[in-house]
Amino acid sequence: MMDADSRRKNIVDELKQHGTVRISQLSDKLNTTRETIRKDIYSLESEGALKVIRGGATLPSTVFETKYGQRQSLLVEEKKKIAKTAVDLVEDGMSIFLDYGTTSFAVAEELKRRNFLGITVVTTSIHVIDTLQYEDNIELIALGGTLRKSEGSFSGPITLNAINGIFCNIGFFGSGGVDGDAGITNHYQNEIEVSKKMMEHCKVKTVLADHTKFGEVALYRTAGLDEIDKIITDTGFSDSQRRQLEASGASLKY
Repeated sequence: MMDADSRRKNIVDELKQHGTVRISQLSDKLNTTRETIRKDIYSLESEGALKVIRGGATLPSTVFETKYGQRQSLLVEEKKKIAKTAVDLVEDGMSIFLDYGTTSFAVAEELKRRNFLGITVVTTSIHVIDTLQYEDNIELIALGGTLRKSEGSFSGPITLNAINGIFCNIGFFGSGGVDGDAGITNHYQNEIEVSKKMMEHCKVKTVLADHTKFGEVALYRTAGLDEIDKIITDTGFSDSQRRQLEASGASLKY
């Protein structure tokens, strides 16, 4: 029978994936009585990990009401598809960089579902750290620094200095916009400086972008399309956007 710590970890994982959970569904999934699940969620509520609602639980408002939490509930299936395509590029023994952002978190969730041997994940995201910290087959390296709480991301001089001695086989980077002329852009300068430097330290540079990012231009440029090896996306963009990006040198994978 599953012990209490394992049950509660499963409950939290389900919450992160779906936003809400039902006691009846958890009872069936974890092969545990409803009363035991009820006790688990009350215990987790006392730790601030969730909020109990009638018949189940939801993410606490302090998490869900951040911009990050709001974005997690958008384009869920598209992000899962992107994550699966991204993780198909990963092989045993690889070192991987995971940028901040909700699609990078989806990649972390997908990594948990695979049985890789000896992979190392480097990240600036506390959400990635949280989801991978108990995975025995994954070595986790957290690049510390100044924490932007609304995003759960580290950046600044400490982070940049930590990158100096780290090199990865493949890096997965988020984006606020992907445009044929402007290239890859994003919204926060401090995080972009981290992404730029980490790109220099990744053999393969891969951008994760759902179709809503195409044609958008955020404030700060991260990289030109010719500096990126692959852009992993879903299939919701138009043919004209695809042609423009491919004409600009982008290699799209979806």
